[in-house]
Amino acid sequence: MKYAMRRVILFTHNFAAMRDFYSDTFGLEIVEEDDGWADMAAEGCNIAIHAAGTKVTIGPDFEGPHKIVFHADDVHEARADVIARGVAIGEVQVFGDLRLCDGSDPDGNRFQFSNRP
Repeated sequence: MKYAMRRVILFTHNFAAMRDFYSDTFGLEIVEEDDGWADMAAEGCNIAIHAAGTKVTIGPDFEGPHKIVFHADDVHEARADVIARGVAIGEVQVFGDLRLCDGSDPDGNRFQFSNRP
């Protein structure tokens, strides 16, 4: 299977400033915004700004500072595919219709499968 990179998530303790920076500086259109989440169209691969909780440490051993997101219509199938290739990956998380599954590459960079458009 091949997967298309859909977005890069940037975690921050300074949500509004980061959202405004990418929107104002690069002219990115905000296509979805919710409490602490802004998804911006960047011509083929979105940039999403994600607020990190005040008690969340941002860094490679924690949540971020970034996460590469690959689209999968069926996140369970994508998870099974990479497990068959020897990749350790977490369980599928379900949030309504949204399905997410996180893993790490050999250097510890976080990646995610998501069915978010």
